Amino acid sequence: MNDIMIPTLLFWENGNDWYGSKGSARFYIKPVTHETEGDQPDQKTLEVELWRGPFEKALSEILETASFPLSDEGLTQIVTWLEKKAAELNG
Repeated sequence: MNDIMIPTLLFWENGNDWYGSKGSARFYIKPVTHETEGDQPDQKTLEVELWRGPFEKALSEILETASFPLSDEGLTQIVTWLEKKAAELNG
């Protein structure tokens, strides 16, 4: 099976979301802005939902969710997390 590949940081900074799969593992990633108090800049994260295929998200049970920082490091963490979860689901 191929490695999971997701778009670069600029894709997410522009507010785009993404669906992907590896074997029977399906996932959805979306950027989320969390408002902060005072003069602190808003915090941005990437939220990931994982389910078992073959059906689309609306027809499936979300098995796990995770949140990662919207950064290059966060993108690396997402791919590592998704590869691990896909290996577990695909046995």
